Amino acid sequence: MPLYAYQAVDNSNKTVKGSVNAHTQEEAEAQIREKGLFPISIRAKAKGSSFLSFFTLSQKVTKKDLLGFTIQLHLMFTAGLPLVDSLKSIAEQSKNPKLKELVGDIGKKVETTGSFSEAIAAHPEVFPPFYLGAVRAGETGGTLPEMLDHLAESLEKQEELQSEMKQALIYPMMIMFVMSAVTGFYAFYLMPKMMVMVEELGAPVPFYTRAIQFIVNTILALWIPLVVLIIGGVVATLIYGRSESGAYNLSTLKLRLPLLGALMQKSVLCSFAHYLALLLQSGFGLLASLDLVKGTIGNPNIVRSIETMEERIRRGESFAESMRGLLFPGFMVTMIGLGEQTGKVPEQLARINGFFEKDVRRTTKAVLTILEPLILIVFGGISAVILMSTFIPMYSALGQVK
Repeated sequence: MPLYAYQAVDNSNKTVKGSVNAHTQEEAEAQIREKGLFPISIRAKAKGSSFLSFFTLSQKVTKKDLLGFTIQLHLMFTAGLPLVDSLKSIAEQSKNPKLKELVGDIGKKVETTGSFSEAIAAHPEVFPPFYLGAVRAGETGGTLPEMLDHLAESLEKQEELQSEMKQALIYPMMIMFVMSAVTGFYAFYLMPKMMVMVEELGAPVPFYTRAIQFIVNTILALWIPLVVLIIGGVVATLIYGRSESGAYNLSTLKLRLPLLGALMQKSVLCSFAHYLALLLQSGFGLLASLDLVKGTIGNPNIVRSIETMEERIRRGESFAESMRGLLFPGFMVTMIGLGEQTGKVPEQLARINGFFEKDVRRTTKAVLTILEPLILIVFGGISAVILMSTFIPMYSALGQVK
Protein backbone atom coordinates (compact mmCIF):
# COMPACT_ATOMS: atom_id res chain seq x y z
CA MET A 1 0.00 0.00 0.00
CA PRO A 2 1.53 3.38 -1.00
CA LEU A 3 2.65 5.82 1.67
CA TYR A 4 1.43 9.43 1.28
CA ALA A 5 3.22 12.33 2.96
CA TYR A 6 1.05 15.33 3.74
CA GLN A 7 1.03 18.87 5.08
CA ALA A 8 -2.17 20.13 6.66
CA VAL A 9 -3.53 22.74 9.04
CA ASP A 10 -5.75 22.15 12.04
CA ASN A 11 -8.63 24.25 13.33
CA SER A 12 -6.20 26.69 14.99
CA ASN A 13 -4.26 27.15 11.73
CA LYS A 14 -1.25 25.22 13.04
CA THR A 15 0.73 23.31 10.43
CA VAL A 16 0.78 19.53 10.80
CA LYS A 17 2.99 17.13 8.88
CA GLY A 18 2.69 13.37 8.68
CA SER A 19 2.08 10.36 6.48
CA VAL A 20 -0.71 7.85 5.93
CA ASN A 21 -1.02 4.54 4.12
CA ALA A 22 -3.74 4.53 1.47
CA HIS A 23 -4.56 2.89 -1.86
CA THR A 24 -5.24 6.23 -3.59
CA GLN A 25 -4.67 9.92 -2.97
CA GLU A 26 -8.40 10.41 -2.43
CA GLU A 27 -8.36 7.78 0.31
CA ALA A 28 -5.34 9.48 1.88
CA GLU A 29 -7.18 12.83 1.90
CA ALA A 30 -10.22 11.20 3.50
CA GLN A 31 -8.05 9.82 6.30
CA ILE A 32 -6.47 13.24 6.86
CA ARG A 33 -9.87 14.96 7.01
CA GLU A 34 -11.09 12.33 9.48
CA LYS A 35 -8.37 13.59 11.79
CA GLY A 36 -9.92 17.05 11.67
CA LEU A 37 -7.20 18.47 9.44
CA PHE A 38 -7.37 20.53 6.24
CA PRO A 39 -4.81 19.12 3.75
CA ILE A 40 -2.50 21.59 2.00
CA SER A 41 -0.44 19.10 0.02
CA ILE A 42 -0.49 15.34 -0.41
CA ARG A 43 2.10 13.40 -2.37
CA ALA A 44 3.12 9.77 -2.72
CA LYS A 45 6.53 8.98 -1.27
CA ALA A 46 8.91 7.58 -3.84
CA LYS A 47 10.07 4.03 -3.13
CA GLY A 48 13.45 4.62 -4.65
CA SER A 49 15.36 6.55 -7.22
CA SER A 50 17.18 5.64 -10.39
CA PHE A 51 19.27 7.22 -13.07
CA LEU A 52 16.16 7.63 -15.20
CA SER A 53 14.54 9.80 -12.53
CA PHE A 54 16.90 12.58 -13.63
CA PHE A 55 14.87 12.82 -16.82
CA THR A 56 11.43 12.93 -15.22
CA LEU A 57 8.52 15.02 -16.38
CA SER A 58 8.79 17.60 -13.62
CA GLN A 59 12.33 18.58 -14.54
CA LYS A 60 11.28 19.35 -18.10
CA VAL A 61 8.45 21.72 -17.18
CA THR A 62 10.04 25.12 -16.61
CA LYS A 63 8.85 28.12 -14.63
CA LYS A 64 7.98 29.83 -17.92
CA ASP A 65 5.79 26.83 -18.81
CA LEU A 66 4.05 27.13 -15.44
CA LEU A 67 3.50 30.86 -16.01
CA GLY A 68 2.07 30.30 -19.49
CA PHE A 69 -0.17 27.51 -18.21
CA THR A 70 -1.54 29.71 -15.41
CA ILE A 71 -2.23 32.66 -17.71
CA GLN A 72 -3.99 30.52 -20.33
CA LEU A 73 -6.06 28.70 -17.71
CA HIS A 74 -7.16 31.98 -16.12
CA LEU A 75 -8.19 33.47 -19.48
CA MET A 76 -10.17 30.40 -20.56
CA PHE A 77 -11.72 29.85 -17.16
CA THR A 78 -12.88 33.47 -16.81
CA ALA A 79 -14.21 33.38 -20.39
CA GLY A 80 -16.72 30.76 -19.27
CA LEU A 81 -15.01 27.60 -20.52
CA PRO A 82 -15.32 24.73 -18.00
CA LEU A 83 -12.15 23.76 -16.18
CA VAL A 84 -11.79 20.34 -17.81
CA ASP A 85 -12.32 21.79 -21.30
CA SER A 86 -9.80 24.53 -20.54
CA LEU A 87 -7.22 21.96 -19.53
CA LYS A 88 -7.84 19.90 -22.65
CA SER A 89 -7.47 22.96 -24.83
CA ILE A 90 -4.17 23.93 -23.17
CA ALA A 91 -2.86 20.38 -23.56
CA GLU A 92 -3.75 20.35 -27.27
CA GLN A 93 -2.08 23.71 -27.92
CA SER A 94 1.08 23.02 -25.93
CA LYS A 95 4.26 22.60 -27.98
CA ASN A 96 6.17 21.15 -25.03
CA PRO A 97 5.43 17.39 -24.96
CA LYS A 98 6.17 17.18 -21.23
CA LEU A 99 3.79 20.04 -20.46
CA LYS A 100 1.18 18.44 -22.71
CA GLU A 101 1.52 15.19 -20.77
CA LEU A 102 1.35 17.03 -17.45
CA VAL A 103 -1.78 19.02 -18.31
CA GLY A 104 -3.42 15.92 -19.77
CA ASP A 105 -2.82 14.04 -16.52
CA ILE A 106 -4.23 16.96 -14.50
CA GLY A 107 -7.33 17.01 -16.72
CA LYS A 108 -7.94 13.29 -16.13
CA LYS A 109 -7.59 13.69 -12.38
CA VAL A 110 -10.00 16.66 -12.38
CA GLU A 111 -12.56 14.54 -14.26
CA THR A 112 -12.15 11.81 -11.64
CA THR A 113 -11.98 13.83 -8.43
CA GLY A 114 -13.60 17.11 -9.46
CA SER A 115 -10.84 18.99 -7.66
CA PHE A 116 -8.16 21.03 -9.43
CA SER A 117 -6.04 21.29 -6.28
CA GLU A 118 -6.09 17.51 -5.85
CA ALA A 119 -4.89 17.12 -9.43
CA ILE A 120 -1.93 19.48 -9.16
CA ALA A 121 -1.02 18.11 -5.72
CA ALA A 122 0.19 14.99 -7.54
CA HIS A 123 2.95 17.11 -9.11
CA PRO A 124 4.56 19.01 -6.18
CA GLU A 125 7.84 19.34 -8.06
CA VAL A 126 6.09 21.43 -10.73
CA PHE A 127 3.57 23.33 -8.60
CA PRO A 128 5.31 24.87 -5.55
CA PRO A 129 3.59 24.78 -2.13
CA PHE A 130 2.41 28.41 -2.28
CA TYR A 131 0.74 27.71 -5.67
CA LEU A 132 -1.09 24.66 -4.33
CA GLY A 133 -2.12 26.51 -1.19
CA ALA A 134 -3.49 29.45 -3.17
CA VAL A 135 -5.47 27.12 -5.46
CA ARG A 136 -6.95 25.27 -2.47
CA ALA A 137 -7.96 28.61 -0.93
CA GLY A 138 -9.54 29.68 -4.24
CA GLU A 139 -11.52 26.45 -4.53
CA THR A 140 -12.69 26.62 -0.92
CA GLY A 141 -13.76 30.26 -1.17
CA GLY A 142 -15.19 30.01 -4.70
CA THR A 143 -12.63 32.52 -6.01
CA LEU A 144 -10.48 30.24 -8.19
CA PRO A 145 -10.53 32.56 -11.27
CA GLU A 146 -9.37 35.52 -9.17
CA MET A 147 -6.75 33.35 -7.48
CA LEU A 148 -5.41 32.19 -10.85
CA ASP A 149 -5.14 35.83 -11.86
CA HIS A 150 -3.13 36.60 -8.69
CA LEU A 151 -0.93 33.57 -9.29
CA ALA A 152 -0.26 34.57 -12.90
CA GLU A 153 0.66 38.09 -11.82
CA SER A 154 2.85 36.70 -9.03
CA LEU A 155 4.71 34.28 -11.28
CA GLU A 156 5.11 36.89 -14.00
CA LYS A 157 6.65 39.44 -11.61
CA GLN A 158 9.08 36.90 -10.18
CA GLU A 159 10.02 35.59 -13.63
CA GLU A 160 10.55 39.12 -14.92
CA LEU A 161 12.78 40.05 -11.99
CA GLN A 162 14.85 36.85 -12.23
CA SER A 163 15.16 37.27 -16.00
CA GLU A 164 16.39 40.85 -15.62
CA MET A 165 19.03 39.74 -13.15
CA LYS A 166 20.23 36.90 -15.40
CA GLN A 167 20.35 39.10 -18.50
CA ALA A 168 22.22 41.80 -16.61
CA LEU A 169 24.89 39.30 -15.54
CA ILE A 170 25.31 37.77 -19.01
CA TYR A 171 27.40 40.68 -20.32
CA PRO A 172 30.08 40.63 -17.58
CA MET A 173 30.21 36.83 -17.85
CA MET A 174 30.81 37.14 -21.59
CA ILE A 175 33.57 39.69 -20.96
CA MET A 176 35.17 37.34 -18.45
CA PHE A 177 35.00 34.44 -20.91
CA VAL A 178 36.54 36.43 -23.78
CA MET A 179 39.27 37.92 -21.58
CA SER A 180 40.06 34.45 -20.18
CA ALA A 181 40.34 33.06 -23.71
CA VAL A 182 42.63 35.90 -24.80
CA THR A 183 44.80 35.54 -21.70
CA GLY A 184 45.02 31.78 -22.21
CA PHE A 185 46.00 32.25 -25.85
CA TYR A 186 48.79 34.65 -24.87
CA ALA A 187 50.07 32.50 -22.02
CA PHE A 188 49.83 28.96 -23.39
CA TYR A 189 50.27 29.41 -27.14
CA LEU A 190 51.93 32.72 -28.08
CA MET A 191 54.39 33.08 -25.21
CA PRO A 192 56.07 29.63 -25.49
CA LYS A 193 56.64 30.11 -29.24
CA MET A 194 58.07 33.59 -28.82
CA MET A 195 60.35 32.53 -25.96
CA VAL A 196 61.79 29.76 -28.14
CA MET A 197 62.76 32.45 -30.64
CA VAL A 198 64.33 34.59 -27.89
CA GLU A 199 66.41 31.66 -26.62
CA GLU A 200 67.54 30.78 -30.17
CA LEU A 201 68.74 34.35 -30.64
CA GLY A 202 70.69 34.09 -27.39
CA ALA A 203 69.14 37.18 -25.78
CA PRO A 204 69.02 37.40 -21.95
CA VAL A 205 65.67 36.52 -20.36
CA PRO A 206 64.62 38.78 -17.44
CA PHE A 207 63.78 37.18 -14.07
CA TYR A 208 60.10 38.23 -14.26
CA THR A 209 59.76 36.53 -17.64
CA ARG A 210 61.32 33.36 -16.23
CA ALA A 211 58.87 33.49 -13.31
CA ILE A 212 55.89 33.67 -15.66
CA GLN A 213 57.45 30.94 -17.83
CA PHE A 214 57.75 28.71 -14.77
CA ILE A 215 54.07 29.21 -13.92
CA VAL A 216 52.93 28.58 -17.50
CA ASN A 217 55.14 25.49 -17.92
CA THR A 218 53.95 24.08 -14.59
CA ILE A 219 50.31 24.48 -15.63
CA LEU A 220 51.01 22.89 -19.03
CA ALA A 221 52.84 19.95 -17.41
CA LEU A 222 50.12 19.37 -14.80
CA TRP A 223 47.00 20.24 -16.79
CA ILE A 224 45.52 16.74 -16.55
CA PRO A 225 45.77 16.54 -12.71
CA LEU A 226 44.50 20.13 -12.49
CA VAL A 227 41.45 19.34 -14.64
CA VAL A 228 40.76 16.21 -12.58
CA LEU A 229 41.14 18.25 -9.38
CA ILE A 230 38.73 20.93 -10.62
CA ILE A 231 36.12 18.37 -11.74
CA GLY A 232 36.52 16.49 -8.45
CA GLY A 233 36.09 19.72 -6.51
CA VAL A 234 32.90 20.58 -8.41
CA VAL A 235 31.46 17.09 -7.87
CA ALA A 236 32.42 17.14 -4.17
CA THR A 237 30.78 20.56 -3.78
CA LEU A 238 27.57 19.32 -5.44
CA ILE A 239 27.46 16.26 -3.19
CA TYR A 240 28.19 18.37 -0.11
CA GLY A 241 25.47 20.83 -1.16
CA ARG A 242 22.86 18.05 -1.10
CA SER A 243 23.30 17.54 2.65
CA GLU A 244 21.37 19.81 5.00
CA SER A 245 24.45 21.30 6.66
CA GLY A 246 26.26 21.59 3.31
CA ALA A 247 23.38 23.43 1.66
CA TYR A 248 23.18 25.83 4.60
CA ASN A 249 26.93 26.51 4.67
CA LEU A 250 27.16 27.03 0.91
CA SER A 251 24.14 29.33 1.03
CA THR A 252 25.80 31.32 3.82
CA LEU A 253 28.95 31.59 1.73
CA LYS A 254 26.96 32.85 -1.27
CA LEU A 255 25.26 35.53 0.80
CA ARG A 256 28.67 36.73 2.02
CA LEU A 257 30.13 37.11 -1.47
CA PRO A 258 31.29 40.66 -2.23
CA LEU A 259 28.83 42.55 -4.47
CA LEU A 260 26.69 39.52 -5.41
CA GLY A 261 25.85 38.42 -1.86
CA ALA A 262 23.72 41.48 -1.09
CA LEU A 263 21.94 41.11 -4.42
CA MET A 264 21.08 37.46 -3.71
CA GLN A 265 19.77 38.27 -0.23
CA LYS A 266 17.52 41.07 -1.49
CA SER A 267 16.17 38.84 -4.24
CA VAL A 268 15.28 36.08 -1.74
CA LEU A 269 13.65 38.56 0.67
CA CYS A 270 11.65 39.96 -2.26
CA SER A 271 10.29 36.48 -3.02
CA PHE A 272 9.57 35.85 0.67
CA ALA A 273 7.51 39.03 1.04
CA HIS A 274 5.70 38.44 -2.25
CA TYR A 275 4.63 34.83 -1.60
CA LEU A 276 3.72 35.47 2.03
CA ALA A 277 1.53 38.44 1.07
CA LEU A 278 -0.27 36.33 -1.55
CA LEU A 279 -1.01 33.50 0.90
CA LEU A 280 -2.18 35.79 3.70
CA GLN A 281 -4.48 37.58 1.25
CA SER A 282 -5.82 34.14 0.25
CA GLY A 283 -7.03 33.56 3.80
CA PHE A 284 -4.31 31.31 5.20
CA GLY A 285 -3.14 31.74 8.77
CA LEU A 286 0.33 33.09 9.46
CA LEU A 287 1.92 29.78 10.50
CA ALA A 288 0.39 27.88 7.59
CA SER A 289 1.55 30.61 5.18
CA LEU A 290 5.08 30.59 6.59
CA ASP A 291 5.23 26.82 6.21
CA LEU A 292 4.16 27.02 2.56
CA VAL A 293 6.66 29.80 1.83
CA LYS A 294 9.36 27.76 3.55
CA GLY A 295 8.75 24.96 1.06
CA THR A 296 8.93 27.38 -1.87
CA ILE A 297 11.71 29.85 -1.13
CA GLY A 298 14.58 27.39 -1.67
CA ASN A 299 17.23 29.31 0.30
CA PRO A 300 18.43 27.29 3.35
CA ASN A 301 19.31 30.43 5.33
CA ILE A 302 15.85 31.95 4.93
CA VAL A 303 14.27 28.54 5.56
CA ARG A 304 16.13 28.26 8.87
CA SER A 305 15.08 31.82 9.77
CA ILE A 306 11.44 30.95 8.99
CA GLU A 307 11.67 27.86 11.22
CA THR A 308 12.98 30.05 14.05
CA MET A 309 10.11 32.50 13.45
CA GLU A 310 7.56 29.66 13.64
CA GLU A 311 8.97 28.49 16.96
CA ARG A 312 8.87 32.03 18.38
CA ILE A 313 5.29 32.64 17.16
CA ARG A 314 4.15 29.38 18.78
CA ARG A 315 5.68 30.64 22.03
CA GLY A 316 3.46 33.71 21.82
CA GLU A 317 5.68 36.29 20.12
CA SER A 318 4.23 38.58 17.47
CA PHE A 319 5.13 38.31 13.79
CA ALA A 320 7.45 41.32 13.94
CA GLU A 321 9.10 40.21 17.18
CA SER A 322 9.80 36.76 15.72
CA MET A 323 11.85 38.36 12.91
CA ARG A 324 14.31 40.20 15.14
CA GLY A 325 17.93 39.07 15.06
CA LEU A 326 17.46 37.06 11.85
CA LEU A 327 18.25 37.85 8.20
CA PHE A 328 15.45 40.42 7.91
CA PRO A 329 16.44 44.12 7.78
CA GLY A 330 15.22 46.48 10.48
CA PHE A 331 12.88 48.48 8.25
CA MET A 332 11.11 45.23 7.31
CA VAL A 333 10.54 44.35 10.97
CA THR A 334 9.25 47.88 11.64
CA MET A 335 6.79 47.78 8.72
CA ILE A 336 5.49 44.35 9.78
CA GLY A 337 5.00 45.70 13.30
CA LEU A 338 2.96 48.62 11.93
CA GLY A 339 0.94 46.18 9.84
CA GLU A 340 0.11 44.13 12.93
CA GLN A 341 -1.05 47.25 14.78
CA THR A 342 -3.35 48.30 11.91
CA GLY A 343 -4.40 44.80 10.84
CA LYS A 344 -2.82 45.24 7.39
CA VAL A 345 0.10 42.82 7.38
CA PRO A 346 -0.53 41.59 3.78
CA GLU A 347 -0.59 45.18 2.51
CA GLN A 348 2.67 45.95 4.31
CA LEU A 349 4.26 42.82 2.85
CA ALA A 350 3.15 43.94 -0.62
CA ARG A 351 4.83 47.31 -0.02
CA ILE A 352 8.00 45.56 1.17
CA ASN A 353 7.97 43.42 -1.95
CA GLY A 354 7.62 46.52 -4.12
CA PHE A 355 10.57 48.14 -2.35
CA PHE A 356 12.76 45.07 -2.80
CA GLU A 357 11.85 44.78 -6.49
CA LYS A 358 13.12 48.31 -7.10
CA ASP A 359 16.10 47.78 -4.82
CA VAL A 360 17.13 44.57 -6.62
CA ARG A 361 17.10 46.45 -9.95
CA ARG A 362 19.13 49.32 -8.45
CA THR A 363 21.61 46.92 -6.85
CA THR A 364 21.98 44.96 -10.09
CA LYS A 365 22.93 48.14 -11.95
CA ALA A 366 25.36 49.14 -9.17
CA VAL A 367 26.99 45.69 -9.19
CA LEU A 368 27.41 45.81 -12.97
CA THR A 369 28.90 49.30 -12.75
CA ILE A 370 31.62 47.90 -10.48
CA LEU A 371 31.94 44.38 -11.93
CA GLU A 372 32.51 45.21 -15.61
CA PRO A 373 35.54 47.51 -15.17
CA LEU A 374 36.88 45.22 -12.42
CA ILE A 375 36.92 42.27 -14.83
CA LEU A 376 38.61 44.37 -17.50
CA ILE A 377 41.25 45.61 -15.06
CA VAL A 378 42.05 42.16 -13.63
CA PHE A 379 42.16 40.19 -16.87
CA GLY A 380 43.57 43.11 -18.83
CA GLY A 381 46.32 43.48 -16.23
CA ILE A 382 47.20 39.78 -16.41
CA SER A 383 47.30 39.91 -20.21
CA ALA A 384 49.44 43.07 -20.13
CA VAL A 385 51.98 41.47 -17.75
CA ILE A 386 52.26 38.39 -19.98
CA LEU A 387 52.65 40.47 -23.12
CA MET A 388 55.24 42.79 -21.56
CA SER A 389 57.26 39.88 -20.19
CA THR A 390 57.24 38.37 -23.68
CA PHE A 391 57.79 41.36 -25.96
CA ILE A 392 60.49 43.10 -23.89
CA PRO A 393 62.99 40.22 -24.25
CA MET A 394 61.88 39.75 -27.85
CA TYR A 395 62.62 43.42 -28.54
CA SER A 396 66.03 43.06 -26.88
CA ALA A 397 66.81 39.98 -28.95
CA LEU A 398 65.93 41.73 -32.21
CA GLY A 399 68.11 44.67 -31.16
CA GLN A 400 71.08 42.36 -30.76
CA VAL A 401 70.57 40.93 -34.24
CA LYS A 402 70.89 44.43 -35.73
